[in-house]
Amino acid sequence: MIAPTFLLIFKPSVFILSRQFRSYIKKKLLAGVSMSYKKTIFTGTLILTLSGFLSRILGFYNRIFLSNLIGAKELGIYQLIFPIYMLCFTLVCHGFETGISNLTSRFYAMGEQKNIRRLIHLTCTLSFLLSLILLSILYESAGYLSTHLLHEASAAPALRIAALSLPFVAVKSCLHGYYIGLNRSSVPAASQLVEQCARVGSIYLLSISIYLFTADARIAAWGMVIGEIASTVYTVFAYIYTNLFGERMGRNRFSLRRSHPHFQSVHTMPFSVMVREFFSFSIPLTINHFSLTIISSLENMLIPFMLIPYLGSQTLALECYGTLTGMALPFLFFPATIVNSLSVMLLPAISFSYKQKKMMQIRSTISKSLHYCIIIGIFSTFGFLLYGNTLGNIVFGSQEAGHYVYMFAILCPFMYVSQTLSSILNGFGSTKQTLYHNLLGMGMRILFILTMIPSFGIRGYLYGLLAGYAIQILTDLFCILKVTSFSFSVEKTLLLPAALALAGGWLSQLLYQQVLLPSGLHPFLTLAASGLFYFVFFLSLQLGVERCSC
Repeated sequence: MIAPTFLLIFKPSVFILSRQFRSYIKKKLLAGVSMSYKKTIFTGTLILTLSGFLSRILGFYNRIFLSNLIGAKELGIYQLIFPIYMLCFTLVCHGFETGISNLTSRFYAMGEQKNIRRLIHLTCTLSFLLSLILLSILYESAGYLSTHLLHEASAAPALRIAALSLPFVAVKSCLHGYYIGLNRSSVPAASQLVEQCARVGSIYLLSISIYLFTADARIAAWGMVIGEIASTVYTVFAYIYTNLFGERMGRNRFSLRRSHPHFQSVHTMPFSVMVREFFSFSIPLTINHFSLTIISSLENMLIPFMLIPYLGSQTLALECYGTLTGMALPFLFFPATIVNSLSVMLLPAISFSYKQKKMMQIRSTISKSLHYCIIIGIFSTFGFLLYGNTLGNIVFGSQEAGHYVYMFAILCPFMYVSQTLSSILNGFGSTKQTLYHNLLGMGMRILFILTMIPSFGIRGYLYGLLAGYAIQILTDLFCILKVTSFSFSVEKTLLLPAALALAGGWLSQLLYQQVLLPSGLHPFLTLAASGLFYFVFFLSLQLGVERCSC
């Protein structure tokens, strides 16, 4: 009964976002930006946001199902394999995807279709071969890594299974970079949905067949692999259709040659020059992401290890880690779907404007992006403070999960703003500064993990996150302000949204306590109705205030 109710709750939210918010953001968020970039940033952000919301809804259902199926400890073991898995993932994905996006956008602007195809063939081949090497290493060393690095030997089978997804992830990320470079986010968005559907469906089928009586962390790992395979197959077929059958089938919108008026160029970049151009951009980014992933992996491995002195048991530490990372934190990341989508589309747009010296356009984009990221963060913080404890109890049946959602709610504005600022800096080409700032923030978090968690438990980790994000935001702002200034209103961006969220929260709590709870409705429906009232109240008044300030 949870899944249909969960979907019904978010359909009105998506409808409101796509109908009321759409026309407003187009005018306000992108004011001062050329029409072509308004369409590019807005359309891409909207597509990625809606698909992200749907994917996260499916992901939540999956986590609810997994938490009931395998329990908090096995969920913690599954989460524990990601520090190692993400190191390999970073090597075969991040630098390749961003480098392809950057070069594809450039070739597309110059009408060099042949160079785009050569770039995709080159990068897919290199990424696939690298993924096979990493797959072999990870598969063979899973036992050693689980015992000596993760301090949990039972994580080895899940780690071996997860390694099987690397070749598929490698190819898919290259093709996603291609579509992002063409400003066509519909294929990556659909691929994301295919992955989640396949993951949820496969886990359910495995739970009633092979793992009927022995469900553990392996079932979650198999679900991840099957999801990646399905989304890769979809993306490959989409790429073939786009490049080979678009013109033949009369679907001009899928044909590169017909979709761009300048696609008559016959210039072919020498292979050696293409390789140099690609790696000169992708290698620094890969080193950047890999360095961050190493520190992040160390951070995630240290959390359960440092919880042992505080909780007195490795089992309790794993359960606590699984509850935090597998149940509580995904709630906080849910509103970040909008911010994630905006950040993905901001990077190429800021980069292009910066190269063309359109500083007025850049200033407007930065101001509006930060304005709405902070508003989303404030709205989310008040929402999780109001409903965090209840969410954990109703959705996961865990008081501990609800307590963590409530405790970590204050992080929302810091997380969302930090992500947006990093994307803006990358758009300026300041990848080294972004790396240094991220490393500084992560170093601060690790310091707090080592010194605070043994004494204060998971609250010590919260203090570390706050300190790390604060340092990262301040250093990012310092570098951005050296390039360009931008406007910021404390009243409109901080005080007024906070007042609206406080008023909406107070009214929604009155509705929840005085009307909905005594009505005898299902607890999930009462929570959903109260939350929807809070959302509509805040959004309506915020849009009204913004219109009046025009």
